Amino acid sequence: MNELPLALRRVISVGLLLLLLVLLGIYGVAPWFENIKQRQARVEMLQRQLLGNQTLLANESVIDDELARIEMLNGEQALLFSSPKPALAAADLRELIGEVVADSGGQLISVQEYEADNLPGTRAIGLRAHLTGEAQNLSDILYALETARPAIFIDKLTVSTNRRGTVRNGWRLRARPNSKVVRRNGLDIRLDLSAYIAAGL
Repeated sequence: MNELPLALRRVISVGLLLLLLVLLGIYGVAPWFENIKQRQARVEMLQRQLLGNQTLLANESVIDDELARIEMLNGEQALLFSSPKPALAAADLRELIGEVVADSGGQLISVQEYEADNLPGTRAIGLRAHLTGEAQNLSDILYALETARPAIFIDKLTVSTNRRGTVRNGWRLRARPNSKVVRRNGLDIRLDLSAYIAAGL
């Protein structure tokens, strides 16, 4: 019983060797493989970053143009009409005023150009609008003009009561509060409006 058989000793030795190899694999080889895997993942991430930077550099001019366009939309240029000529800007402004008055329910009588003062770096477009409507129409018009983009500035506002009655057989009749002769547009409104384009266009 003092000495084990040779065959058993060999089995035990092989078993210990296998156990040692398993322990070496668990505590030595596995962390080494995990370290290699992490390094490979980092290399792939750096390669993707490098590719992204190369793409940005290749499209730098396009990106700069897009950023400039965004700044223009969000900056001072958003206040200016984009028409290259004053006549075109005046036509755009005239059309916009017509739409604003129509949407409000008022009635546009006439629109004519006038000389408005230029601001530094800009060229002014002035329009004088004559229209009729009620107080609510005027409120809607003023709100639409004040919130319009490109910006429209109200330089002068004149409002008077339209007291003209109905003429019958040479006699002027004024509508009574409860009569069936009702004035549709009780306010006579005159607006001096100005808008701007960039100077040199």
